[in-house]
Amino acid sequence: MTQSKIEIRKMTTADIPFGMDLKNAVGWNQLPADWERLIALEPEGCFVATSDGRDVGTATTTAYEDRFGWVAMVLVHPDHRRKGIGASLLHASMDYLQQRVKAVKLDATPMGKSLYDGLGFVDEYMIERWLGKGTGPVTLPDVVPIDRQLLPAVCEFDAPLFGADRSRLLTMLVNEEPNTALCVADEGRVVGYGIVRPGYNCAQLGPVVAKEPNTADMLFRVLLGAAGDQHVQSDVLLPNRYVLDMMRHYRFEKQRHLIRMYRGQNAWPGLPEHIYAATGPEKG
Repeated sequence: MTQSKIEIRKMTTADIPFGMDLKNAVGWNQLPADWERLIALEPEGCFVATSDGRDVGTATTTAYEDRFGWVAMVLVHPDHRRKGIGASLLHASMDYLQQRVKAVKLDATPMGKSLYDGLGFVDEYMIERWLGKGTGPVTLPDVVPIDRQLLPAVCEFDAPLFGADRSRLLTMLVNEEPNTALCVADEGRVVGYGIVRPGYNCAQLGPVVAKEPNTADMLFRVLLGAAGDQHVQSDVLLPNRYVLDMMRHYRFEKQRHLIRMYRGQNAWPGLPEHIYAATGPEKG
């Protein structure tokens, strides 16, 4: 039997319903707005695989300066798995990023880790996904919305901790969720921030970044309050030695773990000990 030819093309917003069908099949939490944001951030670096004229898979990338970039949303239709489609998408994504950044990163499931090991990716650190519930409204005078005046300070605060400038992403998230993008500022100096936003299955808590655990705790309290009675998902970075105690304090339960991996020159690892929640496996 002749093997079907796999072709890779750029993803556009017209492909979002197809992407949603694929991600719903595996139970992921992204909304159409997440796909739109990924395409807006990297319009040349989001891909659809086709086979015999039929769309069969997706992949996205997000680059942060020339330092590192994420591969994510590698999804293949259940009827077309084990045909090399995922590998083709992965290689297209890696080829795109390797022309732009020093290191390619991704958050791997345990099942996918052996594939990435074979491609030269190495472990950076562990991430755990925890699931909890909103608490109802909480207000604290030191936790305020990120307005236009505070947004540049939030981005400046974030960059050395994340490892690169991600102001384009943060600006999008703040503009989308102005009431649940919050920060703690001392006379205009930002000392922590966090965002909670809608998801398909539950609210997504992250990013949350703070230099002191008491600042992070204030943010968690108000952000969980803003989530109302929804379930809330958070991807926490294990180099942070405070975050698991915080998850347990707020009665979250561990769901699964991921392995943050990279290939290339990881010269800007940031300071993950100050990151309490990732944006999500699709953007780091």
